[in-house]
Amino acid sequence: MAAVWRFYRNHWKKLTFGGVAVTFLGRYLNNQHQENLVRREFCDIAQEYGKQPLHCMGQTRKVVVFLNPAACKGQARKKFEKNAVPMLHLAGLEVTIIETDYEGHAKALASFPDTLQRTDAVVVAGGDGTIMEVVTGMLRRSDQFQTSKIPIGIIPLGRNNSLATSLFSSRESEVRWIAESAMAVIKELTCPVDVMRIQPLQDENSKPVFATLGIRWGAFRDAEQNLDKYWYMGPLKQRFAYIKRLMKEWPSEVSAVLSYNVQPVETVITKDPAPEPEPDTSWWGWFWPWKSTQEVTLEPQEDPNEAVMPDSWDTERRISAVEFTAATTNSTTSKEKCIVVSSSPKLSREEFVNLGDLSAITKTPPQDVAGQDWSKVQVDAFQLEPQVPEGKESWFSIDNEPYEVMPIKVKVLPNKLRFFCNKEEKLAAASQPL
Repeated sequence: MAAVWRFYRNHWKKLTFGGVAVTFLGRYLNNQHQENLVRREFCDIAQEYGKQPLHCMGQTRKVVVFLNPAACKGQARKKFEKNAVPMLHLAGLEVTIIETDYEGHAKALASFPDTLQRTDAVVVAGGDGTIMEVVTGMLRRSDQFQTSKIPIGIIPLGRNNSLATSLFSSRESEVRWIAESAMAVIKELTCPVDVMRIQPLQDENSKPVFATLGIRWGAFRDAEQNLDKYWYMGPLKQRFAYIKRLMKEWPSEVSAVLSYNVQPVETVITKDPAPEPEPDTSWWGWFWPWKSTQEVTLEPQEDPNEAVMPDSWDTERRISAVEFTAATTNSTTSKEKCIVVSSSPKLSREEFVNLGDLSAITKTPPQDVAGQDWSKVQVDAFQLEPQVPEGKESWFSIDNEPYEVMPIKVKVLPNKLRFFCNKEEKLAAASQPL
């Protein structure tokens, strides 16, 4: 025992370093082993789906994947190919992967006529920004009434994955989260998702932007956009970002004229599905059951939920707040199909920083933190006319992506799209009749 103690005393630095290195290596290898077990578990389930017999006249499901390789700090392709692609192939899906090369590329690709031809599902491998681009591209098409019926899946690989958080329950590990999102595509579990149609007013020819989360404008938004710059602050970067925002300008308030109609939220109109073709009962149908596969061109149809935006408003008020938000109810359990417009009360410096910290700790938007007295109103459409001093830059965040502040009209399109999900409360709501 004395010899062991003497050896440790003479070489304590080497032994301490070696112990720490072995501990970290053991933890790393254990994490890798646990992740491999998760992959094997989900691959076995996917393989069972792939073994199911296909009807003699049936076709394999075709899935188009929009992959943002720049997401997840450039690791998106590696994580997608390692954690999701094997499951999709084992389930017997025909997968086409389209990689984006620049910002806005997914929007252009999704709006291209041939991209979604004969597609059974769309999968977005990226974050909230990539999802917004794909949704905008799909809903800008002339045949958007048909393409909006294509279910959309999410492989959460972005810096911001707010929509995926509301659709998938497990976040205990990144590998399980990705695997569960891919499994929802395989199982075809979907739920309806509202969309916000955002129309700029400066140019009559400008195209609308479609969002699933909402709009943010103000000091909280500005502070959170700079979080990555303060990585060296570690766990204090959130508080430091708000303090830096205070040093830049305070009091910091956004001003605008908000117009909306005080009326019940628009009722969702469900269009009767097309009648199923009657089976061929003739005697030759037993010998020649094949149907013609000639492509039929469908005329664009009007979406009954996409009403024209109002031209007049019965309520107009001026707002001056630290933060303005307009959000859908997709990330909540609310059954209301509306836009929740919120504006903050006047905040002191200390209240601003503390509310930002509390929002980060609870992972809740500032307007939804308990005990806060924000002004809120539920509308189905509104108009916002920002009042920005000349020469000052100001930015919106639309689905966590920056857009220059400008006058806009916004309308909610209830249940416009269907997304793959696995949350029980979302699936239960989707099973209820509209």
